[in-house]
Amino acid sequence: MDGFCEQVVKRQSGAKQKVLSGMIVGIFALLELFFIFVYVIVPDPFWLVFTLIIAILAVIVLTLALPRINKVEFDYSVMGNNFYIDKVVDKKSRKKLLRIEINSIEDMGKIQGDNIPADRYARTKDCSSGNMEESYYCVYREAGKGKCLLIFSPNQNIIDGMRPHMTREMVVKFFYNKK
Repeated sequence: MDGFCEQVVKRQSGAKQKVLSGMIVGIFALLELFFIFVYVIVPDPFWLVFTLIIAILAVIVLTLALPRINKVEFDYSVMGNNFYIDKVVDKKSRKKLLRIEINSIEDMGKIQGDNIPADRYARTKDCSSGNMEESYYCVYREAGKGKCLLIFSPNQNIIDGMRPHMTREMVVKFFYNKK
């Protein structure tokens, strides 16, 4: 029986999530101010009802959608020769992101500065915790797309689970730092 290991990695709230959260709050604040301003100028009950509807909608979106933006986890699992990554949002919805055959990985290493190979990639997926000091890169081929780059943050258990299925060249390069 082949081994099984898994790890859950929480994504740290980065600048992208904070900007998106700020934009959502700002849009609703501007909408509310606009409709209040219109109601002050034209005191029609229609504008008051519309302002209240926008306020209720803003409260619903800010309480339901905003927390989901910042609660993202990635579930890594190694089963035999396959490496799976699932995206879990707010511990409620799970989406399968990726399945890589470990013996088809072309290049892999720890990210240290800018040591990622400078090739052109058809797709780049960042499934890491957001901390580049503890992240790794992985170059693989995806059917119909070509060369792809994965950035992820595995623990030693995941790396040890991948090792028996890596090619000899990858093991020598990755574990013994020889080119």
